[in-house]
Amino acid sequence: MDFIISVVKDFYECCNMPVKVISSKFNDIYKIGYSGYFDEIFPLDKIKSLISNSDSHLNVHLYNNIDIYYKIVSISKFNKNKGYFVLGSILNKPIENNLHNIPYRSLECSNYMSKLILNIANDKFDKNMNNKSFNPYIRKSIEYVHVNYNQDITIDSLCNYLDINKSYFCSLFKKYTGNTFSYFLNHFRVEKSKNLLINSDLNLLDIAIEVGFNNQNYYSMVFKKYTNMSPSKYRISTFL
Repeated sequence: MDFIISVVKDFYECCNMPVKVISSKFNDIYKIGYSGYFDEIFPLDKIKSLISNSDSHLNVHLYNNIDIYYKIVSISKFNKNKGYFVLGSILNKPIENNLHNIPYRSLECSNYMSKLILNIANDKFDKNMNNKSFNPYIRKSIEYVHVNYNQDITIDSLCNYLDINKSYFCSLFKKYTGNTFSYFLNHFRVEKSKNLLINSDLNLLDIAIEVGFNNQNYYSMVFKKYTNMSPSKYRISTFL
């Protein structure tokens, strides 16, 4: 929880943008920059409907009325139970007599803001990992993935390398990162594959093998789970 609060505080200092963190149960976790008016107009029912009808991570705009919108961003790309950042209220155009001091940001700008809050979170995670107080087993396991992601990595082989009990390692990894090791490994491989999809002419099978997946079908299934699109569609979308 302290981690999420520190992310939101840093984001607010950078953007002076109201932001709220809500849980997967739609309860307020933390908010900053909110006045009574912002709480009054907060479109909780619309947000509930949007999230409940989505099977993937969110990074979307939600209009409350013709002038005010919100940016909703999943805290985790692959686990909806982690909750959501809600950026806003935000005006989509300047207005006269802005009595409640609602900030104006263009839709294009809000896309950068959503990337910023996720970059802050990623940066803080990396700093925590490199901090001496960060558990050495977790740090070593993440470093191992960074070097060997294209090899056949199993939890058993990793635990043998770390000389640690498998059950203890799994609970430790979840405690420190908020995700299972398998989720982390697959997500890391998917992110690596994106670069190959954009910057190489390799076919999907070669890309799958290059980043450590055993076959193309499993790679495509995992890729779609994390990005809500197939590798082929992702490759095409980057050139549109």
